[in-house]
Amino acid sequence: MNKGSRINYGLGIDTGGTYTDAAIVDLQTIEVLARSKSRTTHHDLSIGLGESVDRVLDGLGDKDFVPSLVGVSTTLATNSVLERKGGRVGLIGLGWRPEEGQEFGAKQQCFLSGGHDVRGRIQDPLDLEGARAAIDEMAKCVDSIVVSGLFSVFNHLHEVEVKRLIRDRYDIPVVMGHELTGELGIYERTVTAVLNAGLIPVLNDFLRKVQEIMVRRGIKAPIMVFKGDGTLMNLKAARERPVDTILSGPAASAMGGKLLSGQQDCIVVDIGGTSTDIAVIEGGRSRISAAGAIVGSWPTRVEAVNVWTVALGGDSEIRPSKKGLKIGPQRVTPLCFAKEKFPRLVERMRELGEARFLSATPRDFDHASSYERMIVDHLRANGPKTFGELQEVFEEMYLIERHIGSLLSQGAIEGIGLTPTDVLHATGSYTEGDIDAAKLGVKMFSIALNMKEDEFTSKIMNMVSSRIAEEVLKKMISDELGELPKSEALQHIFHNMSGRRSFPKLRLNVKIDHPLVGLGGPARAFVSPLSEIMDVKVTIPDNYDVGNAIGAVCGQVSEFVDVFVYPREKGYAVYSVFSTPIYYTTQYDAISKAKEMASFYALQRARNAGGFDLQVEMKIEEDIEYSRSALGEDKLVETRVRARAFGTPLDS
Repeated sequence: MNKGSRINYGLGIDTGGTYTDAAIVDLQTIEVLARSKSRTTHHDLSIGLGESVDRVLDGLGDKDFVPSLVGVSTTLATNSVLERKGGRVGLIGLGWRPEEGQEFGAKQQCFLSGGHDVRGRIQDPLDLEGARAAIDEMAKCVDSIVVSGLFSVFNHLHEVEVKRLIRDRYDIPVVMGHELTGELGIYERTVTAVLNAGLIPVLNDFLRKVQEIMVRRGIKAPIMVFKGDGTLMNLKAARERPVDTILSGPAASAMGGKLLSGQQDCIVVDIGGTSTDIAVIEGGRSRISAAGAIVGSWPTRVEAVNVWTVALGGDSEIRPSKKGLKIGPQRVTPLCFAKEKFPRLVERMRELGEARFLSATPRDFDHASSYERMIVDHLRANGPKTFGELQEVFEEMYLIERHIGSLLSQGAIEGIGLTPTDVLHATGSYTEGDIDAAKLGVKMFSIALNMKEDEFTSKIMNMVSSRIAEEVLKKMISDELGELPKSEALQHIFHNMSGRRSFPKLRLNVKIDHPLVGLGGPARAFVSPLSEIMDVKVTIPDNYDVGNAIGAVCGQVSEFVDVFVYPREKGYAVYSVFSTPIYYTTQYDAISKAKEMASFYALQRARNAGGFDLQVEMKIEEDIEYSRSALGEDKLVETRVRARAFGTPLDS
């Protein structure tokens, strides 16, 4: 069949912190044919995913739209890194030792002689006996091994040799540092490799369940996974490079915002249950973090969307503070949804005069103490309890507050409380859950604060919108000026610009040229007011609440390769992760070879990731050291040749 004569339909799925969304999309017109939402099941993401797929297929009714492509974006990699959950990794470093205080997240690590210098020459002989001993020891207690050699991006022979030793002795996954990035920086490169190795079993298990879900529903379309840079890769590539799915969700929201709004230049503001993500689209593409994504405390060499994330969402807890009220950063189950799970919740709220509870989750936990297990067992047997009730039951447990904090961080228990989602229910803006529970929570807070209920709800709505406005401003200014200083005066200025605070004789007005595109369930309530807070056009497109799922299935396949050319005493050297250094007499010949290699391997990577109808873009950048003297000569330090191969995930 000729290209263009066939209509392709995509099934997009996004697992967010609160909801798992699904959408059936006409990939030519981006028309949404069916859509669904299910609560995300954190203890097993595949449960909520399966429910959402069932609902979206039921939403098609009698229409026969067979998906030709499935796209999945997931928070799994990001959350696994943040929660330090994943496979056990062994690390073998060659030719270097970590600096004081550097951590890599490995269960066991060993540093041996070997590695190369900045010109790709052997620095020290490889310690083969030490490597064999380390491999035998690690194989007893790890799920995978990382091999990271000094300057392996210029010569990877020692990494390859140790990998061969491992494969000869054990059937265990091996990740080499040079495979994931061609960038310098042994620490960041090693962290990236260790994270990747730890994510392999986690993402493998998830993707296996996704495949099972599709098979059970008769969906035979290829499954693609959305990467953190806004592009797609097939299951094979995702299993080999799961670290590339870090920030998959925010990247999908950026793509969805662009497509739904039709804007090539815009600011996408996606309000989820746990957080709000802000990304800038320019020329139809998301801005990418130049140095690599930072996840928690881990600096990586993973290309990902440059997203500004703030712990503020529909499920952020509203609670009293010294200054009146505070929203977030803690996430809790909204009262309106907790009532569905615990029918006596409203009755207990009235009995106790409390709106904050703790409940057990189905999630397994491995590192709990005996005291912590007692708390979880009690909550599972008796339902939600207030902190005061737990103190009474375990009155001899002097460190109960610490134990509860530990259980919350492990996800073994979770909070229930008043949230912006409840406020929306109380005002009638959103009525998915139990309205009575939400209204009672609002009433209890209003009485405690000596406010009218409509005054209280209006205050919360304004607090959320002005906070989002402030974060948009911080994102825009930091993009232009770099990291913002931690200054109380600067903070007050942002408060004035966003409407959070007024000065007696001063009002700082703001104008933003790019339109704001609001996504996520609460977007209409909380993003729309930004048009008045700031001088900016706000767009809330159709299907704004499933924008991530739409973005997850609408990307291209794209892979890039960097090859470097360095001047040497008698010519030029071509460095890449694919070979040892290659020397040429002229710069022209060296760059020609670099372009040839970069193009060849970029196309190879894109094909392996599931790309078709591939094209290649070439970009050449020179790093020049300029002379400080008018009579001196400028000096070429480095030439970077980047080839990016891109194409469609569907064969024409």
